[in-house]
Amino acid sequence: MHKDWLFKDENGICHFRVAAVLIRDNKLFVQRIKYEYALPGGHMSFGETSEEALTREFREEAGAEIICDRLIWIEENFWKWGDKKAHNISFYYLVSLKDNTSIPDIYNETMKDNKDVRMQWVPIGEIAHLNIYPQYIKEKVHNISPGVEHFIRNDW
Repeated sequence: MHKDWLFKDENGICHFRVAAVLIRDNKLFVQRIKYEYALPGGHMSFGETSEEALTREFREEAGAEIICDRLIWIEENFWKWGDKKAHNISFYYLVSLKDNTSIPDIYNETMKDNKDVRMQWVPIGEIAHLNIYPQYIKEKVHNISPGVEHFIRNDW
């Protein structure tokens, strides 16, 4: 069964997302829709572990195989999406590529399963100037804690 952990009704939406922090040569791999950036990943599916979900999402979106090195951040996020309330829980993993050449240094491709989203490497020094989510990555990417950090953002 491939059913996302995604619940919605007329009042709001709730979902569970996994995402990758992939750093190579002082660059961060990101996904972009117009002028908004995020870490690549996607929804967990029923019956998957978070590592299995992230591995599947990366394969589907970038055509690359990853290794989930370790969980680094957990985020609980509450925000307004138009007139609805949105709530998500995200797990962020520090990852590496199984084959370091599977995503070339110069890469600006659309996702395999969503042509509106582009994936690319961004120099870490430029992250501070981007509209990127989660926003704390602007600071945390420079000094990733050896333990798991927990963040709560509530914009309701």
